[in-house]
Amino acid sequence: MKLISNIIKSLINHSPYLLLIATYFFFVNLEAVKDTDSIGNIKKEAIQSDEQTNINIRSLRIKIPVIPYNE
Repeated sequence: MKLISNIIKSLINHSPYLLLIATYFFFVNLEAVKDTDSIGNIKKEAIQSDEQTNINIRSLRIKIPVIPYNE
């Protein structure tokens, strides 16, 4: 019985800290959800733009000069 009362007292004493930690993780979770939503939107936009520029990329070739290495 003493053990349970000690646990309850320690939880009551630490409740402000636990509340701060809980609010911190709540706001971190909100930001993470916003980031995943924005990443999903960016991917959708990238897919649409890739479809439009896919023809241009295939026809575009860039010549890269290669210089041999001499010892």
